[in-house]
Amino acid sequence: MLRANHAVRLGLRAASRNPELSFAKTLIDQGGNLLAVVPVALAALLVATLLQDDAVTSLLLALRAIIALRWPVLGGIAAALAIAFTSSMLLWAGALPLLAADAELDRRPPPGNFTVLLSRGAARTLVAGSLGWGISLLFAVSCAVALLFAGPLALLRPSLGLFIGASLVGAAALLGGLLLDLLARLTLVRAAAFGDPATVAFRKAAALLGARLGACLVVTLAFVFLETIVASVAAALSGFASGAALFNPPLELLALAPRAAIGLAAGVVFGWLEVGRMGALAALAADAEGLIEPPAAPQPTPVADLVVEALPAEDT
Repeated sequence: MLRANHAVRLGLRAASRNPELSFAKTLIDQGGNLLAVVPVALAALLVATLLQDDAVTSLLLALRAIIALRWPVLGGIAAALAIAFTSSMLLWAGALPLLAADAELDRRPPPGNFTVLLSRGAARTLVAGSLGWGISLLFAVSCAVALLFAGPLALLRPSLGLFIGASLVGAAALLGGLLLDLLARLTLVRAAAFGDPATVAFRKAAALLGARLGACLVVTLAFVFLETIVASVAAALSGFASGAALFNPPLELLALAPRAAIGLAAGVVFGWLEVGRMGALAALAADAEGLIEPPAAPQPTPVADLVVEALPAEDT
């Protein structure tokens, strides 16, 4: 049985041996974030063009424009997120089989297979990803709505039952969100790397999660810890780059370039860690199918036999 720490090593090795996958994941993430900001930026630009000398008239025109643009802006953000999600699923359709093969062979797979794997598993992976993360999203929304109603009630009519209920909902949201995210990732692995239909992939992913819950949680927590370190370092470097420019507009403008560079570098590392996490989960799924041989036990260090020559006993 593959241990969690070995699965993490296999995932990071696979991500390092296939750097183009991490680069593509970074481009998709950064491009999706940029597309999501574009509708908001265009709406802000349109509102800015309505400003006039009269403050009251400008405020009324701006409020009217904001009310009129709320649905187009929300629609643009939803379209951008849908494009980013679809692009990510298409990437995993070709990347996850390569990561699973890398973990099985312990070397980089032969080149030229990404397009073939993408064409064969794109629809299946998209359906499986939509199923897995759709369930996770519905659970998160339901917990958020429950907390939204429980919070004001606990403040207006405080009682022990309401506080306990709100605490339970919050704990269920954290733990359930973590488990459902793992289930969605394993469903994606089963659909992309092993060719299972969406429902079969979901069922086998649930069985694998139940059988290897400890290993899956260790893998997730390990990568969350690494991502926290990267985020902390990026935040510290960004603060160092912009700290001297605080309340100084010219220096703030000059500090945009290093901040953007730090953000892009952090995005590349996050993409590498994301590919490594999926590679580790793919290794666990491959191990469940008996495709990965356990690491050989280390040979004991040979110890030379000591030969002690007996001294003749003295006659007394």
